[in-house]
Amino acid sequence: MLKKLLTNILLLWIVIPFIGSCKGTEEKTIEREITSFSVVDQNGTNHELNVNNAKNTITNRETFPPHVNLSRLIAQFKTNSADAILKVNGVPQQSGKGETDFTDEVGYDLYVGDVRQRAYTVNITKEAMANTFRTFAFSDQTMSLFPLVIDEEASEISNENEIPKNVDITALQAIFTLTESKATVKVNGVKQVSGVQRHDFSKPVVYTIEGEDGSSRSYTVNLKRGNVIAITNPVMSGSYADPTVIRVGNEFYAYVTSGRVRGYKSSDLINWSRIGTVSEVFTTRPDFVEVVAGKDGPGMWAPDINYFDGKYVMYYSISQWGEGAKCGIGVGVSNLPQGPFVPPAGNPNGKLFISTEIGVHNSIDPCFYEENGKRYLFWGSFHGLYMTELTADGMAVKDLSKKTKVSGNAFEATYIHKKGDYYYLFASVGGCCDGLNSSYKVVVGRSKNLAGPYLGRTGTDMNTVNSWNAPGFDPIVLQGDGTYIGPGHNARILTDKNGVDWMLYHAYIKENNAVGSRNLLLGKVNWDNEGWPKVDNGTPSAVLTQMPEF
Repeated sequence: MLKKLLTNILLLWIVIPFIGSCKGTEEKTIEREITSFSVVDQNGTNHELNVNNAKNTITNRETFPPHVNLSRLIAQFKTNSADAILKVNGVPQQSGKGETDFTDEVGYDLYVGDVRQRAYTVNITKEAMANTFRTFAFSDQTMSLFPLVIDEEASEISNENEIPKNVDITALQAIFTLTESKATVKVNGVKQVSGVQRHDFSKPVVYTIEGEDGSSRSYTVNLKRGNVIAITNPVMSGSYADPTVIRVGNEFYAYVTSGRVRGYKSSDLINWSRIGTVSEVFTTRPDFVEVVAGKDGPGMWAPDINYFDGKYVMYYSISQWGEGAKCGIGVGVSNLPQGPFVPPAGNPNGKLFISTEIGVHNSIDPCFYEENGKRYLFWGSFHGLYMTELTADGMAVKDLSKKTKVSGNAFEATYIHKKGDYYYLFASVGGCCDGLNSSYKVVVGRSKNLAGPYLGRTGTDMNTVNSWNAPGFDPIVLQGDGTYIGPGHNARILTDKNGVDWMLYHAYIKENNAVGSRNLLLGKVNWDNEGWPKVDNGTPSAVLTQMPEF
């Protein structure tokens, strides 16, 4: 019996540590890591890189040859676990798919599920080639749509995307950097300075780089052109501020701010002509505001064109600059788009209200909206945006004592657009009319109710935004850049037969460090996955590579 007991104790002494050892092995997890990483260059050559998992770095094994284009490398990689995912800037990566720019250091994050386990840095270097361009581009904004590629092996600089034949390339200004700071660039023996000389690139232009050691190398700039015609902005040059547009049948009619509102017609939103024998669509300016002597006379601002009940109906502002208490909004009707627009029956001067009557300072910028058999008017400029119900015929305000405030003091130029479940309130913020210093831009909020509240992307209620320029409000639909200044006061969205949305708006154009009038521009409205709009890429496009199709 004692012998059997001793035998059992001995067995337990042997087995228990073994069980603990197995348990520890089962609980130990595999640490995920990259096991191999290589890149394929533009010629199809594969370059193996060194993966250092101790330091989380990936680098060259050998310096790349100078002809390798680091901006167009295809990454290939393996990990030691199928559940490991690599991401760059939050975007999952697939081995052997898509080009990546490795000109600068690139971060690859290794995730398992939603947990980041490692953060790698990929740093690739290559030999510098003597007498070479580091970068080569053109200062003209239009040409940014047609980026250039430097082919070191062929010593040629060219564009990948063909340039439309109506884009002028006869006087382009080259901007460039060199790998050697003391090298000299020449064209036909004449020294070149980046951003200074202009050349005719409708034919090849040869640039020669002369190194400090006396060596030289030549590049041929050869631009490829296509047979397509591109839309160039502006679609109308001159004074075409605060546009409104409507489609009736196969024609578009646009109207802009002026002394008596001017009108234009088009069949494609691109080519415009005067709407009739004269452009003015009112024979005389309605007279229902008090005019202050010694100042420029009032104008008819920011018209809003509509078509209902078998007639054209235009709401408009009458205002004298700086006279926010005396300005007002009126309505005119016509059987023809070219007018003449006249006051509706029973309203001898066309007045809907002036600022003091409705209790809203600076009552301008009307916007009509109809829904469920009811008609409404939105309006306002930097003293809140408001809405009120109109009478059934749309020719008067139903009750001047009733109005709903939909935004704070930062906004003007209301436009309401319904898309899906949301009403979108487009508005402009900042200075509209300060030339080079204009800060005008378009923003948007949305609501599931016509009366609001209208919220921005981050949940900010537009009713709480009162600061000039609406700092921090998101999203910005459209803003200026170095060429196009103060874009804003957009017209209604028009949808073509392909379901693409388009928008007219005005902007100054900077030329020789000066601007003229507010020109008429056209932009494509892009909607992101969350249902927020942006015009083009957020700034005006000099060339639109897509045309509206109606």
